Amino acid sequence: MGDLLVLLAGFLETRWPTKKNRLISQRLKLLKKSGIWDSLNVRYGPVVLHSAEFREFIRGWELEWILLDPGRTDEWRRELDSYVKEREL
Repeated sequence: MGDLLVLLAGFLETRWPTKKNRLISQRLKLLKKSGIWDSLNVRYGPVVLHSAEFREFIRGWELEWILLDPGRTDEWRRELDSYVKEREL
């Protein structure tokens, strides 16, 4: 029962409408709109993409600027690969 409460509290923390969570949600929408989300979903799976660690990774990047240039987008994907491997997600 305690594990369920911890899981629920973690879920609510990432979805609560704070400034940080709104920024992350906006950036996730950008990924979905650009078409990159589908390839990330195939590569990493929904467990990684909906994790708190991935959300924090997204928050640290200016995706609005990165998605304008394919070269920067490729560099961002390499950074994401190394982040996922480093954290063993």
